[in-house]
Amino acid sequence: MNGVEPKRDKHGRLLGPDGYPVAGLATVKDAVEVSSLSKSMVYHMIDTGELESKRYGRSVRIPWASIREEFLAPDCA
Repeated sequence: MNGVEPKRDKHGRLLGPDGYPVAGLATVKDAVEVSSLSKSMVYHMIDTGELESKRYGRSVRIPWASIREEFLAPDCA
């Protein structure tokens, strides 16, 4: 390795060069911040299957991989 410690967020998740996690689950709020879409539009994309999601009771989580694929530039993934 080159001796440089990879950057991590406050939860310990590895961050990509764009500053967003490369793995794990995001909240709808995270998706709204990354995409600049409204919360209702993000929920619409989840409901129509455009954006992968997982439900835990009433909570909705979106894999960071799906957010990167849908909203972030391909060279940042």
